[in-house]
Amino acid sequence: MPQKSFAIDAPQAASLAPEQFISIEEVARRLHTDVGWVREKIRRRRPNPIPVFNLGRHLLFDWHQVSEWVRNSPRPIHAKHVRRKKAAQFTSS
Repeated sequence: MPQKSFAIDAPQAASLAPEQFISIEEVARRLHTDVGWVREKIRRRRPNPIPVFNLGRHLLFDWHQVSEWVRNSPRPIHAKHVRRKKAAQFTSS
């Protein structure tokens, strides 16, 4: 039986440089949110989870992939805002 090679070729190894990975706290800081929100968005059951590398209990993110996720995420459609009219002021005489 032939042995499997686990070596990574040079272009792939260059794309997995350790300095490009950031922590969940850094992702939350860059997205101006809290860690709990990021944890909710990385759940696999979500329709469009944030890409994450799970190394045991450590979660590592590639900022390029996270920024692409933000760009490609569908935006919610909000109802048109109707401005309320001011109520008539009553004066007592």
